[in-house]
Amino acid sequence: MVASFILFAAAAATPVQAPAPPAAEPGTIVVTGRRVPDYRAALAACLARNCPPNEDIDATMALAEALFMTGQYRDARTTIRDSLGRNRDEARNYPEPVSDLYRANARVARHLGFDRDAQISTANILRALQTGLPTEDYRHFSARLEISQSLVAFRQYRTARRQLAELAERARAAGRADVAAIAELRSLWTEYLEFPQGSAVRDLTAMSRRTGPENRIYAIGARMLLVRIHGERGETQRVDALLAELRQTNTQRRQLLWSPPYQLAVNEDGDATLGGLPEEGRSMDSTLARRAGNFDDMWIDVAFWVQPDGRVNDLQIVRKMGNPDWADPLLQSIRGRRYAAIPGTEPTYRLERYTYTSGYEIRTGTRIVQRSPRARVEYFDLTSGEAPPPPPTPSG
Repeated sequence: MVASFILFAAAAATPVQAPAPPAAEPGTIVVTGRRVPDYRAALAACLARNCPPNEDIDATMALAEALFMTGQYRDARTTIRDSLGRNRDEARNYPEPVSDLYRANARVARHLGFDRDAQISTANILRALQTGLPTEDYRHFSARLEISQSLVAFRQYRTARRQLAELAERARAAGRADVAAIAELRSLWTEYLEFPQGSAVRDLTAMSRRTGPENRIYAIGARMLLVRIHGERGETQRVDALLAELRQTNTQRRQLLWSPPYQLAVNEDGDATLGGLPEEGRSMDSTLARRAGNFDDMWIDVAFWVQPDGRVNDLQIVRKMGNPDWADPLLQSIRGRRYAAIPGTEPTYRLERYTYTSGYEIRTGTRIVQRSPRARVEYFDLTSGEAPPPPPTPSG
């Protein structure tokens, strides 16, 4: 629930297969699994027989995922929005499927740069659940985390902290101390993003020293956040000490702990660092001042292995659309990532989508909607449970 939020419903999703070698020509993509026409025909057949909303949504999600995978973002968004037009009023009887539609629309909208639509859809995930499921449970808690994450991505830090405080209160009332702890940790991280010189680092340091089973989430979570903070500050000795402590926790999750900051190529109009972790909306959702350029159909799929010591090996671009030159600093950052070490295990295969995009905005003094000159990179985890290719031999 905490590490990432899925784009499509599990029941409708098609597993991502291990990709074939990339084509030599820029702009080509490799299509895996069932073809888009198959999913389109399945949705058409469903609608022709006046299928119930949940089946309509399942078929919609399958087609939208296939379109997204092949880079047809606008068609994916149209498919989802058409289904929302048919089913948004069905939340009372089908709260989870309708909330999944809103989640999918938010994700695709962000990759396209329709940021306002993305934020509204993220809020509607929770509203759909509340319509059909008045008693709050883990589904509502996940939705509230998604809302706070969206707010952080667009730098609405104070509103995000209010949302997280409400989540912590509701989680405690429901007996979910673990969710309350996660909300408190995210709140401190959000406070640090807004006030890097404030008290958040001191509070996280104190939290990292808590002992006892009831404080395990606090201690581990605080250490992970401190790894990011000290890593960004170049405080390598503190990072190494925290990583050594985390290795002793015997976690079996391949958690991303730190990603080196990086900068996209810039010109004289501005310069800004892109760094951090994709899950937290800091690196992948940060922006970079630059002249407006081409932000349509610009994405890459990156595959790599995480070794038992937590280091990245054998990184490759396995699929792409458009010229991927913008991604060189990003790829270098991925190579320098540190994941949680799990000694004695097999390497872990990762497949991730990165889209070069920019939000739409209305320019001052006009009613013309144009791309913002501030570029960003959107992230989505494509890793599946399918058997990947054999792991590479670790280099000396």
